[in-house]
Amino acid sequence: MSMQKQWPELVGQSFEQASQVILAFDSNLHPYNARNGMENYMFDPLRVSCVTNDNDIVTQTPSYTFRN
Repeated sequence: MSMQKQWPELVGQSFEQASQVILAFDSNLHPYNARNGMENYMFDPLRVSCVTNDNDIVTQTPSYTFRN
């Protein structure tokens, strides 16, 4: 079974602010700045991708799927 956590309130915030909120939720997660949607797909089960624009402002809702 898996559950998903989303942070819609982070859209419009800076990547730095988003990272702090995500890490406050779970310090084991790895916020990742996917600038302009560009992301390397190296496997990281704890990655939370934050799609940002050129100014590092979050443009899409970050989400994380918990797997057990």
